[in-house]
Amino acid sequence: MKSIFFKLYSSLIIMVIFVSLLAYVALGYINQSRYETYLIQNVGGTFALMTAGIVRHEGKKRQQWIDVVERLTGISLEISLLKNPEDYNLYHLKKDNQPVYIQSDSGKKTAKIALPLPGKDNLYVLSELTDINQTVARMTALLILNELGRHPKEQRTELLASLDQNFDYNLALESPEQFKLDKSQLRQLLRGDIVINLNDTVSSTPFIKVYARFGNSGQFLTLGPINIFQWYPVSLIFLLVALGALVVLVSGYILVFPFEKKLKTLEEGINRAGTADSSSIELTGNDGISRMATSVNAMTQRIESLIAQQQQLTHDISHELRTPVARMMFRVEGMSAGIESDQAEPLHITCMKKDLSSLNRMIDEILTCARLDHSQSLETDRFDMIAVMTEMLDELSLQHPDIQFHRVIDIQQLLLRADETLLRRAIQNILLNACRHCQQAVSIYLAEANSTLYISIEDDGSGIPEADRERIFDPFIRLDESRNRALGGFGLGLPIVQKVATAHGGNIIVDTSHTLGGALFCLSLPLPQANGEENRDVD
Repeated sequence: MKSIFFKLYSSLIIMVIFVSLLAYVALGYINQSRYETYLIQNVGGTFALMTAGIVRHEGKKRQQWIDVVERLTGISLEISLLKNPEDYNLYHLKKDNQPVYIQSDSGKKTAKIALPLPGKDNLYVLSELTDINQTVARMTALLILNELGRHPKEQRTELLASLDQNFDYNLALESPEQFKLDKSQLRQLLRGDIVINLNDTVSSTPFIKVYARFGNSGQFLTLGPINIFQWYPVSLIFLLVALGALVVLVSGYILVFPFEKKLKTLEEGINRAGTADSSSIELTGNDGISRMATSVNAMTQRIESLIAQQQQLTHDISHELRTPVARMMFRVEGMSAGIESDQAEPLHITCMKKDLSSLNRMIDEILTCARLDHSQSLETDRFDMIAVMTEMLDELSLQHPDIQFHRVIDIQQLLLRADETLLRRAIQNILLNACRHCQQAVSIYLAEANSTLYISIEDDGSGIPEADRERIFDPFIRLDESRNRALGGFGLGLPIVQKVATAHGGNIIVDTSHTLGGALFCLSLPLPQANGEENRDVD
């Protein structure tokens, strides 16, 4: 199972990347929206005055007007059709709800502005801004002064209030006594220059204020304060996302680490359930994992109790069956004793003896299975595995003279510490199974590699279908019921093999024999490294 921290951190990394990309895209849209709003509030009125000047002039005078504006502002103006209007966002000035089209690029920090030319269908005054600078502010002051000069003195206050509606900053006519300018700036202002005062440059909201002399009226036009547009930096967003991710990672580690330890303890306890190392899962606390551990402990105890009861019941029933079977066998023997020596034993008595013998063997196998289930330790002895194998194969050769036994044993002697009785029983069950189902040949291979003993037994029978290779180790499973009954099997031989292998820390696998074409049973048993060098003698 992968660590929860690994999954958490992987998810957080993906989340950080996703949030960063999302924040980057969102920042672009936010900057674009802020910039366009800023243009409408601070430059929209300026472009409206430019457009009004263009409308007032015709022919050469119009071009002269455009040339003057371009020279004073550094902004190029063009009267043309609007291409791709769908790429522009539509805004309206406060005064007269005049439409303004803006297409901004937050990456390049530029904007295209288009104002419809009144009285000229489909014609627009087009311009492109690279920034809002002091030149534009100076031009705004000149345009307003020009507009005020075109009207009578008594209308100027009303006109200025009307123009003020298209700007987000104040327009006013004031006397110089109210200005917070140094002597040098005042001298420039009195000479007729336009003065732009930049204030508070280190603030998060810096601004400028524009001062311009209004002819010989003794009054001065003031514009501002005009806030300077501040782009939200991309690095700031990434920094905030990184800091947020770091906080989440640290918080996640602090919060999840205790649960990770508890989950690991719970997992280990569940994996130990049903083994010799099974024990109660010790977790304290009132969290969900601790409560789950308590429930798992209770469930494990119930399961172990039920299994123990079932095993004990099987063991007790098998033991109890031995007494009536022994009595029946004694009575059958008594019936046989009454028969004259020169007379043949009746068929029904012979069949009864055979059935009782089979029943007795079945009880013996059931008891063996029960003992393996109950046993927590093996009765180990030191014995020569090669000698045991040779002895069993010699006996089988005499019992089955029609079967060819092929032996491949590269080891002369292997002193093994194991439960000899159980190991004999397991190997004998595999050999008898091969003898039952072979046609005429059985091969036995004995080898040692990587501190493991491998005992492979193959036959030339029909083999075992791959779908049934796990099922044959279940008790009382017989793939061919009629054939197994005829051969005397009870379906307990292979389960005993598996239990013996497991008890010794080994394994049993089933495959297809590549040499004989039938079934292949491979029993593997671990050999302690300490015994490996001193207990075996290899050719």
